[in-house]
Amino acid sequence: MSIILKLLIFLYIGFISVHLFSCFFHFENPRIVTKVFLMPFLSLIYYNMTPKEKFSKTIFIGIILGFFGDVVLLCEYYLPFVLLGIAFFFFGHVLYVINFVIETGLKNIKKYFYFIIIISLIYFIYAKFAFNNLKEGFERGDILLPGTFYISLLAILNIASGIYAYSYFNLYAILVHVGTFIFTVSDFILARKMFYENRKYYQFILMAMYIAAQTLICVGMANKKNRIEKEKLKSN
Repeated sequence: MSIILKLLIFLYIGFISVHLFSCFFHFENPRIVTKVFLMPFLSLIYYNMTPKEKFSKTIFIGIILGFFGDVVLLCEYYLPFVLLGIAFFFFGHVLYVINFVIETGLKNIKKYFYFIIIISLIYFIYAKFAFNNLKEGFERGDILLPGTFYISLLAILNIASGIYAYSYFNLYAILVHVGTFIFTVSDFILARKMFYENRKYYQFILMAMYIAAQTLICVGMANKKNRIEKEKLKSN
């Protein structure tokens, strides 16, 4: 591990610590300042951690789009900023989905037909549950259509990462799927916070989960096995 990477990780952990401390004790100024630095540092960690042959531009850009989403959602009580934040995260998730499909391989997806059916049912049931619990809030906030599309995309994201994890079935691939699932839960909490009730520790919980989700995806993809390595492992 290079000195630069160690320094980036140290600073990232520092910003996370201050940010979560500020969320827990409701210190607004340090919370806002530290939030802006989280995803830029994670993107730099991913860039420096990942071997060149395994570096994914889609993952890198997805993290950067998360940064823009974080910034605009600092103004979460203004509808145009909410819609813009949804758009940034939406396209970031689209890039993640594209990456998972490419890494799995379209030809290989056919091999997992029954698994795809099962995991699709699980996550679309979850999406239905989330939609039923958020529909009224989406209607009040005038975001029923974008909210519906976003929930549907989260289901697709988890299905794609689940297929990816199942196809490689190693620790880092599983971490990626865990990360996307945690992302989904954190977004559900965010929506409850914005459109229903802002409970005392919602901000702390959703940010802890969001940071964990992005970090797990980043670490998992930085240490991924590509398809050539996978075939070598199988042959051995």
